[in-house]
Amino acid sequence: MKKLFAMAAIAVMCLTGCNKANTAEEALDFEKATPEAVVSALAEKVQAGDATAITAALETVQTQLAGLIDAGNVEKVTEYAAKIKAFVEENAEALKGFNIDVTPLTAVIDKVAAMPGAAQEAAEDAAQDAAEAAQAQAEAAADAAIDEAESKVDEAVKAAEKAVDEAIETGKAKTNDAIQGAADKIKL
Repeated sequence: MKKLFAMAAIAVMCLTGCNKANTAEEALDFEKATPEAVVSALAEKVQAGDATAITAALETVQTQLAGLIDAGNVEKVTEYAAKIKAFVEENAEALKGFNIDVTPLTAVIDKVAAMPGAAQEAAEDAAQDAAEAAQAQAEAAADAAIDEAESKVDEAVKAAEKAVDEAIETGKAKTNDAIQGAADKIKL
């Protein structure tokens, strides 16, 4: 019975270890994991402090990035490269502390920007940003012009109202003077 229990315990430990290894491998698999999950897996490796595991993980990431570049998958490689680049920059000191050279990985990340689709995509994004900025400036200028025109219309309306009020007052005064003059003539 003891042998059976020991064998069952060993089998459970092996299966648990295998599942954990599979999960760790899947966390670095671009086909199965999001960029955030890949970065999280890398962070776990750095936190664990095993330089060999960190190096292997970074090499896996480097290989997968290179594969995406070769496949010309601009959108996906750009997304992963941006997250991984941020991770490498944030953890530069820790990686240096483990004597890990990230130059090969950063060289692959730099290739992403040089991809024809990435350059075109960056240019399109810049053009879109410029168009949006120009539109916002045009709208602001139009709003300012409308505000200025409304202000001038208000001033003109007030001036017209004042002129009408003055004309009414002048008319009333002249009418009163004429009435008074007529009344004075009648009294005579």
